[in-house]
Amino acid sequence: MTIKHLPLLAVALIGSLTASAQTTKQIPLPASQNPSNSDLPISAAVWAGDTLYLSGWLDPDLKTHSDTTSQTVGLIKDIQKFLESQKLTLSDVVMMHVYLGSDPAKDGKMDFAGMMAGYTQFFGTRDQPNKPARTTVQVVLPAGARGGLIEIDLIAVRPK
Repeated sequence: MTIKHLPLLAVALIGSLTASAQTTKQIPLPASQNPSNSDLPISAAVWAGDTLYLSGWLDPDLKTHSDTTSQTVGLIKDIQKFLESQKLTLSDVVMMHVYLGSDPAKDGKMDFAGMMAGYTQFFGTRDQPNKPARTTVQVVLPAGARGGLIEIDLIAVRPK
């Protein structure tokens, strides 16, 4: 490469950075995921081009949903509403990470079967056949999880 090519390289690099910055959009946390209305230093989700990265999500109704199955259903329904607000559906989900906490009703073990009972109501069905890639792990959910037994984050892609 000669010195005369450096300005072209600089223009290409700046153009690439500018295009990247224009396609990134942060979505603030909704009230359902920030009940204390605190100023948390995270976004609910971030758009990067046509890809949406959703932060960890809890069931907003932990007062009445006290088991893993009901929390999974409540959580996925809330995620579904959020996706719809972004003009996406569950069929646009390509990757999901599921974090299962210790369930006191199950002697402190994770309730994988309970999570699957809720999960399979939304994925791999006749009406919604999408089966995203998924990782499921047992974790110690933080005190801020408000009694949540399950947390989910995901990646969804806008169809072209």
